[in-house]
Amino acid sequence: MNENQQWAHNELKNLIKNSPSYEDQAFYRGLDQLMLKQAQRLINATGELDGRSWADK
Repeated sequence: MNENQQWAHNELKNLIKNSPSYEDQAFYRGLDQLMLKQAQRLINATGELDGRSWADK
């Protein structure tokens, strides 16, 4: 996770903790999960691109 993603993750954790309604908490949890999955997809895509550039054809 890069610096911006870490900052967003921490902000979302704070929002989850301080949100009065369950609906808001659920929204922030879903947003955090989406962000973490997108970060993992970026890492995977970077690795795939690097692997393809080195692969013999």
